Amino acid sequence: MGAKDNNKGFSLLELLVAVAILAVIVTPFLMAFLTTTSINKTTKEQQRAKFAATNVMEDIRSRNVDDVLAECVAGEEEGTYLYTTTQESDGQMYTVEAILDPRRTTTKENSPDLLDDPDKDEATDYNAEMMAHIYGMNSAYDSFYELDSTTDNSKIEQLAEIMLGNRDEEKLREIYSSVNREIILTIADNSKGGTDVKVRSIYSMPSGATINKVETQDQIIYSDSTGDIDLRNVYLFYDPLYNGTKKQARETITVVNEKGIPCSVYLVRQDWPVDQTTDKYKNFPFFKYCEYPDNGSRNDNYIVNVRLKEPTRSDSSITGDDGEVKVLTTIKTNIDDLQDAKKVDAYMKESSDKVLNAHLKLTYSNSGDNYAFTKTIDGNTYTAARIMGLSNLAGEIVSDHVYKVTVKAYKGVGDDKEENASSTITATTQ
Repeated sequence: MGAKDNNKGFSLLELLVAVAILAVIVTPFLMAFLTTTSINKTTKEQQRAKFAATNVMEDIRSRNVDDVLAECVAGEEEGTYLYTTTQESDGQMYTVEAILDPRRTTTKENSPDLLDDPDKDEATDYNAEMMAHIYGMNSAYDSFYELDSTTDNSKIEQLAEIMLGNRDEEKLREIYSSVNREIILTIADNSKGGTDVKVRSIYSMPSGATINKVETQDQIIYSDSTGDIDLRNVYLFYDPLYNGTKKQARETITVVNEKGIPCSVYLVRQDWPVDQTTDKYKNFPFFKYCEYPDNGSRNDNYIVNVRLKEPTRSDSSITGDDGEVKVLTTIKTNIDDLQDAKKVDAYMKESSDKVLNAHLKLTYSNSGDNYAFTKTIDGNTYTAARIMGLSNLAGEIVSDHVYKVTVKAYKGVGDDKEENASSTITATTQ
């Protein structure tokens, strides 16, 4: 007779052991799965919240600050502003609050220039300085340039070496007290049929010597190689040459619009730093050689020759039948107080050598003639200021303009808004 079939099943003990082994093996995988699911959910929520906060931050930074402030209420801390909106992110609604803090940046906590580099020694009081607001700049149409102050210092030292044989501090003071500077801004054709904007500076001494000047090479600050794009605005920021104890023009800014492109040229004078202990003051041009420490008296004595040269224009292209001037190259500047309507009116009616307490001496050249304070057309005399369309810098302000912005995104809206922020980001705007 054959062997009996083995139909014996698992004993209870064997089953319990099998279940125990399976539990040991499966539990870590299950926990890992649950943990991963939880992490993924949290990460996704954080990403949604950060996306909502970032959207609002970018919106604020792209807008005119005054427009944003118009939609704000007072913040919890005195001097701050609260902007509140809602934002949808991946189907989830968020309440987003932006705290705008314009308080002067005199501490590490609030300083914009220390947000990215906390190891800097000191903060910069940006909001203590006058600023021209420039909105909607486009590199395709606009040119922006800040004259390098280190160039000024090196050229003064080079001139001292040429004229006086050395660069000791006494000689540098001697050169500085008499030096003249001309900044030449040229709008011209380039070899590709487009437009170039170039800047160079000339430093000279009133001397009969054969070599009495040094200059920089042309620096191209804007270039269009297509020939299809017309220049709109040129912004020139420069540090003033304060070296006179009497009112005298030792500074000249020459704008040459060879192409005759209708555009605005912004001539922006930077104020000298008040605090002489800061790095900004120590790096400012000529600080070693200036013997006139009072910023007010330096500015009182400061006069600039601003010269505009345009291509040949017929008289009829300069003035219309109504006698109004058709401005081609508009000069906007803060060199003089052009927010004062009476001052602007005086420039329009009188040649600038007759305008009382003028900081600007304006001259104009057209059709190859010499620079002159006025131009006579059909028996009518027009000042250089009228032909230049002279005006103040658009949007120039002395109020707070640099803001520390903290944006917080809260999940939910209204009564469903969570108590704690889901995401917080910080940046600056102006």
